[in-house]
Amino acid sequence: MFAAALLTLTALQYDFMRGIGWKPLEDPAGAWPSGLALGPHGWLLDTSFVLSGALLCVFALGLHRGMGRGSKLGPALLLLAGAAMALLAFETDPIRRAGPRTWPGFVHDAAFVVFALALLLSLLFLWRRMQGGARWRGHARFTLVTALVCAACLVLPGVAYYVFLAAALLWIELTAFRLLRLS
Repeated sequence: MFAAALLTLTALQYDFMRGIGWKPLEDPAGAWPSGLALGPHGWLLDTSFVLSGALLCVFALGLHRGMGRGSKLGPALLLLAGAAMALLAFETDPIRRAGPRTWPGFVHDAAFVVFALALLLSLLFLWRRMQGGARWRGHARFTLVTALVCAACLVLPGVAYYVFLAAALLWIELTAFRLLRLS
């Protein structure tokens, strides 16, 4: 759902995004995806942030229950990432702004930092937990690779930001399907 919202809004608001300073290849994270909320259909992104964050929280709880025994830290961090994702609905500040930073813009930026860190740490703790269970051992390698790819992409410039989002969303989707299949 979140990926579909991003793709749809990016297509609908492409000219708007370019107008606020988005450089899709040179500096994708400068205005995207949060800048989509500033456009004429921005309420759709805010709604997507809240719904996706809530669903990620539910997924974290289900994953903890579905994995059997083990540390609660990975699912708890994933739940924190979901709560932070919901807080991304606070409207970001425009890149080119005349005045000082707003408090909703600060909440939005802080929520992204919490989301990214909680997600990365949850992947590492879930990787360790998955290694201990025969039903999840094969998925543990995928989880570790996803954590490493996401971490590298957050420090690399340019289009690596898109890879970060794609890898994180792919891991969530494939892990949810695996959980569904095993339950």
